[in-house]
Amino acid sequence: MDDPFPPSPDAPPSPDAPSPDTPAPDVPAPDAPVVVVLHGLGRTPLAMWPLAARLRREGYRTHNLGYAAARRPLAQVADELAARIDAALEAVPAGRSVHFVTHSLGGLLARHYLAARPERAAAGGRMVQLAPPNQGAWIAGVIRSLPLVRAFPGVTIDDFTSPDPPANVEIGVIAGRAPAPWIPDPSDGIVRVAETWYPHARDWIELRHFHSFIMNARDTARNASAFLRTGRFLPDAPRLQRDAEGRIDRAG
Repeated sequence: MDDPFPPSPDAPPSPDAPSPDTPAPDVPAPDAPVVVVLHGLGRTPLAMWPLAARLRREGYRTHNLGYAAARRPLAQVADELAARIDAALEAVPAGRSVHFVTHSLGGLLARHYLAARPERAAAGGRMVQLAPPNQGAWIAGVIRSLPLVRAFPGVTIDDFTSPDPPANVEIGVIAGRAPAPWIPDPSDGIVRVAETWYPHARDWIELRHFHSFIMNARDTARNASAFLRTGRFLPDAPRLQRDAEGRIDRAG
């Protein structure tokens, strides 16, 4: 099946990343840069397949992993997923960098993993978070208050606390934005733009996409690819900044 996101030359490659100008083989080389791809809450690896396919075509070796988060504490989900990531990376030497591309809750689980496995972060690595609830999710509190939800124990959907990975992991955050009158602040329909903020992020941009589909957008793929190669999103991507009072605005 053809790659839904054909490669494009976004930015010059970093030393450990494949060049977008070099046709990638159907099967990446054994020593190709490794990317772990993680979906969001209530989704499956199929949701991230187009983006993972794009990365494979650019020469990355991808591990598009799944997890089940329903009706379980986030820490338990993180521990179980960590075992799956360990198995996927068994052949990757500890001294090689490993990258992550994540959607929503997957970004918090990736932070859990790298905080618990600092040896995997020793060589650096980059993480692209798509629409992550780094500061929690206001809508989760609304949903949690519904009688039907209260009747079922389980993923405590407000349990969005996650440890910080080692400082040498470069993190880039892509916030989504879409019309969502049910949320009082700018959001992607699920996560507010302000809730994606991560204090240690190297770059932070906003793209006009709804939460559930941001991973399928071409500009998302281009920016994720650019960050993996260079540690920055594309120069024309709209940057965000947060002031001391917590107000979010466009940078520049």
